[in-house]
Amino acid sequence: MMPKFQAVTGGVLRAVDRTTDTLALTGLAAMVVVVSWQVFGRFVLSDSPPWAPETALVLLPWLGLLGVAIGVREHAHIGVTFVADRLPRRARTAVRWLTPALFLVFGIYLVVQGWQLTLLTMNSTLPATGLPTAVQYAPMPVAGVLVCVYSALQLLNVETGRGALATPEDGEEGEEESEARDDR
Repeated sequence: MMPKFQAVTGGVLRAVDRTTDTLALTGLAAMVVVVSWQVFGRFVLSDSPPWAPETALVLLPWLGLLGVAIGVREHAHIGVTFVADRLPRRARTAVRWLTPALFLVFGIYLVVQGWQLTLLTMNSTLPATGLPTAVQYAPMPVAGVLVCVYSALQLLNVETGRGALATPEDGEEGEEESEARDDR
């Protein structure tokens, strides 16, 4: 990969990666708190808060779809590696190119359809929280953009996995150290 391209994209991608990870972890923590409060309220206080199930249902698609984007970034989709590992060498090479291409198509689908669905639901509100219904569908285009970015970079042979764009001052191993470790 060209060093200049790496320098230009590295900082931006690190920021996007950290933001995505932070949103996913914060959403997961919020989901645990909300569902725990709902269970506590129902079984201990005999009075479950009406906003809790709706809030959990809003958080769920955000967690799931951000997880899809992180999975594409990390090459962590189990079905893809399960199939690819059992193919002959030439077929594995084709799959390594085809996989990000198909994820790119999927990402474009998420952006287009998710955006349309988000716009369609913008004027209705959720009953318990009063939030626009669109908040449930907004993760589709957001995750779609992330999937498109990661897939396009992978098609350009840019490694997107955790630590691939780390700098020595980040305290993570850089690309050269990773390659040297893999060669051993």
